[in-house]
Amino acid sequence: MPELPGKGFLTLAFVCGLMVCGCTGTPEPLPSQPSTQLRPPATATAVPSTPEPPLIPTVTETPSTPPQDTPTFSPALQELRATLELFSREKIEEGASAVLMKVRVGRQEWTHAAGVRSREGRIAAQPGDRFLVGQQLRTMLAVSVLRLAEEGRLSLDDPVTALLPGSLAPGNQLTIRQLLGTPGNLPGVPSAQADALLGRLVEQLRGSTLDAALRADILSPLGLHSTMLLVPDSVAPDDLVHGYLQVNGGTEDITFPAAPGGGASPGGLVTTVQDISTFHAALLKGQLLAPGNLIAMKGTVFGEYGLGLDHWDDRCTNGSYYGHAGDVPGYGSVAISSADGNRQVAIFVAYPPLPASQPPSALSLEMTGVAQVALNSGCRFQFR
Repeated sequence: MPELPGKGFLTLAFVCGLMVCGCTGTPEPLPSQPSTQLRPPATATAVPSTPEPPLIPTVTETPSTPPQDTPTFSPALQELRATLELFSREKIEEGASAVLMKVRVGRQEWTHAAGVRSREGRIAAQPGDRFLVGQQLRTMLAVSVLRLAEEGRLSLDDPVTALLPGSLAPGNQLTIRQLLGTPGNLPGVPSAQADALLGRLVEQLRGSTLDAALRADILSPLGLHSTMLLVPDSVAPDDLVHGYLQVNGGTEDITFPAAPGGGASPGGLVTTVQDISTFHAALLKGQLLAPGNLIAMKGTVFGEYGLGLDHWDDRCTNGSYYGHAGDVPGYGSVAISSADGNRQVAIFVAYPPLPASQPPSALSLEMTGVAQVALNSGCRFQFR
């Protein structure tokens, strides 16, 4: 995994302590974190130290209802939760307007929301609020393209121009397999254009809009009713978390910018931490694709990226976590899952307002690193 950037001192110090613990050895009790009895969701309000306009960092936490013979959170979930709560507090203090999270370890789940849905409305953020997740759309596009391959409608080694004539410069023999590969490393094709081309490919072969194709392939079968594409002339839902940038010395709401033509506009996928977690669990459990195509999506052990899926080290199994990050103006997100889909973390952050010229990549890397370390923190408790 890439090194965590030099931000969030408290989180990094805490995370380093967790990593020293490693994933081996005899489990020891946690003297500073006794098992916590499950209780009804509670709301706590604190006064933040954030730039104008002031926010209301309401924190909402919802533990799942575990089996009756398991009345407490496991040590694994307690450690994971402590890491993520610290990260959430730091991001709110740094000016993030909202942080949403969902964690699942086996049958235990925990959700978290801090901050506000919008700076103007001051409505407290909720765990079920919707969020723009940017490049996470790429994983869903890959599923739809690979389903077309399973139906014999295309071959991954077909040149893109064979199916979309005139879409690339003359002589560019980029294949569909390459288009699904590592974003940013495609000859003559920016990452945003790659996603748009994949969306056009699905639309052409399905004979429908991309939104309709994704709904038929993924959203409806899995019951992901809070997930949608924001396309031109669509209406942003009321529960959409707003994003902000610094423009001309002020803070500007950039939640729903005008999207270019075509449903595959990067940044256009809106979802929740629950829906994105459900999607990744179903994908990794083989509910959406044939085994060979799922293996292709995961990529090779030593590769940087698969076909629409990224991967990170899983120290609990000496295997890999799989998922994707999204990083668009105003928003950052990541969703990662163990290979069996039974351990998951999803984190959404409405970034502190940054100048439009300043890419928030450091925040995205920090978020991805914290998600990975949080899942690894419970390794020594995982197989008790």
